[in-house]
Amino acid sequence: MLRLIRNLIVILAVFIGLAFGFFNYGATPVDLLWTKTEAPLSVLLGLSFLLGLIIAFVLCGLRMARLRARLSSTRRQLKDAEAEISNLRSMPIHDA
Repeated sequence: MLRLIRNLIVILAVFIGLAFGFFNYGATPVDLLWTKTEAPLSVLLGLSFLLGLIIAFVLCGLRMARLRARLSSTRRQLKDAEAEISNLRSMPIHDA
């Protein structure tokens, strides 16, 4: 049932996107810092969405790399602590 709802939402989103592109095909002027150009609004929105997606993937990838390094360090510390506990358990007890 959830798969059906998800598929309907995806189909609806694609339909809305196609309708938006069809009804807003007129050229829109874009003034960038170094140039002026005209492009259809749907293309501009698609490019800005794609640029945002790329930026999000890069930032998320950097965060994931940092978290993986931290996880590796923590696992190494845990392994060292477990080895130390194992060594302490195997040592004989001396009376003071």
